[in-house]
Amino acid sequence: MPALSGCGLLGSSGSGGAPGPNATTAAPRSYTIASRVAAVIINGGAGKITVTGSSRTTIAVTEQPYHSNSAKPPATRHGVSTTAYGATLTLSYSCPSQLTCGVGYEVAVPRGMTVRVSNREGAVALAGLAGPVSASTVAGVIIATALASRAAELTSRAGAITATFTAVPDSVTATTNAGPITLTLPKSAAYKVDAHTYVGQATVSVRQSAAAKTMITASSDLGSITINQA
Repeated sequence: MPALSGCGLLGSSGSGGAPGPNATTAAPRSYTIASRVAAVIINGGAGKITVTGSSRTTIAVTEQPYHSNSAKPPATRHGVSTTAYGATLTLSYSCPSQLTCGVGYEVAVPRGMTVRVSNREGAVALAGLAGPVSASTVAGVIIATALASRAAELTSRAGAITATFTAVPDSVTATTNAGPITLTLPKSAAYKVDAHTYVGQATVSVRQSAAAKTMITASSDLGSITINQA
């Protein structure tokens, strides 16, 4: 969960804009991490988080703070430490007590890096990544485009999940309590598919095989599931 302390009431727009009522947008802060790291972990809270992969070798971070009390801005933190993934950059923040407080992140990373994002209220957008990815949000959509990741785990308690893959993954897990799931996979492979929804319809149009190497798991308590091919 995000590093939040005494944040009061939090909220965010569906597009990941300034969270909650009467929020003031503070000046963004940008910096670059030149150290070689294998993974980035983002512990968000309220605000949109965007992670984009490319051929770059450094990590570029832009933090966009929001708050209702200009005298109490959120305190952001970043640091590199050793984790199970190797050298890992971790981004997080904490909030003094006030009505609204949050930080949005725009992060550009090397394409093959491991990316793990957790958010509470706000959208998560992933694009152009080829390393293992994990994204979770309590209230917000997850949109992943042009993924070449071998493994992806996407979880939202309340929000849609949409993911498009440009390469055949080894495993994909998409789970939401309330919201539709749409997965688009390369047509060059067959897949093992486990798609289940309690209220809604599951439509699977990819080629399926019990002997397939790729496992696709999609589950929604309330919402449709669509698994199709590019």
